[in-house]
Amino acid sequence: MRGHPRPAGVLGFTKAKSALLAATIVVSPLAVTAMTAAPAHAAKKYSNCDALHRDFKYGVARSKAAAQKQVRDGYHRPAYGDRARAVYRTNNGPLDRDDDGTACEA
Repeated sequence: MRGHPRPAGVLGFTKAKSALLAATIVVSPLAVTAMTAAPAHAAKKYSNCDALHRDFKYGVARSKAAAQKQVRDGYHRPAYGDRARAVYRTNNGPLDRDDDGTACEA
């Protein structure tokens, strides 16, 4: 062999670095795609309460407390999970006319 002899462990280290680099190149595009993908529950914009009631029978509330207030006031319990809160934030202006924290209560 010309030049300086290589220590025994250096060859194995080079293979390990090459394998790590190859894995990084393969996984990186997948990670970027996962980060830039749309949220699983993107909030839908509803034109009116009839359209919202097709997906949420008793309306949507911005919080659990707002949903409980509807029950105390004699309405059915509206949805208030993560998806319902996202829908409320998207539609609260036109569909929560009394500004009580629940859109399209029924």
